[in-house]
Amino acid sequence: PEYFRQRSVGRRGLKIGGKFKREEVGSMDNFKEDMQSQLDEKLSETRAKFFSLWESCNPEGFKSRYGESLKITRDRCLEIYEEEKQMRDKVQLTKKVVAEQNTLLQTMQEDIRVANQRFQTCEKQKQELLEKIKQLKEELAKKEQSISTQKQENKAKLKELNTSAEMFKKRMGLEIRRVHGEQLQFIFKNVNSKDPGQLFTFLLKFNAEGNYEVVSCDPPLECMPLLQDKLKENNNFSAFLANVRKAFTALV
Repeated sequence: PEYFRQRSVGRRGLKIGGKFKREEVGSMDNFKEDMQSQLDEKLSETRAKFFSLWESCNPEGFKSRYGESLKITRDRCLEIYEEEKQMRDKVQLTKKVVAEQNTLLQTMQEDIRVANQRFQTCEKQKQELLEKIKQLKEELAKKEQSISTQKQENKAKLKELNTSAEMFKKRMGLEIRRVHGEQLQFIFKNVNSKDPGQLFTFLLKFNAEGNYEVVSCDPPLECMPLLQDKLKENNNFSAFLANVRKAFTALV
């Protein structure tokens, strides 16, 4: 319809291209010819446009351009696929590296925990050793003090023994000899009136508690343990020597 202009037949004339011409009312034949001419002209223009479009979009050209476009699209898809494959490989490699790093980190954390535990154990053992050394030093100091006191007591006892020995030596023929370090041998003579030269002996020492202890006796005396207990109770060494001599005399 846009190819045709409204024609108004009458006194106002025919409207063509926005302009109006004043015409007389013609015959019907002239009107048909005019319309046929305009239709043919428009058909020719339309045919020319169609052939021009057909030439630009013919099957061979379209197929060629479609193939080129398809090849470009396929190549791009392949590139994207390769890039995606490389990206997946990188992701897998990254995951593997991260897993290895996590394992290494866990191992290091465990090593640190064990080292801290060992350090704490060593610190505890160190404190225990220091405490034990302190106790041993205190015990050693006490023992040294005890030994010093014991030595002083032993000196006093030896002095007492020497005094008793001198008295018994004069009265009962007693002789005292130092043997085997701190041990003393007591030798009685004149016990047997039939054989004044017969010797009756016993070996005496101070034990760890600082008490008198008979190591040996010749001849043996069954009552010697009782005599030692009594000596431990009253600490009267002179009475002990007198009782030992009486026991030897009873054997004769």
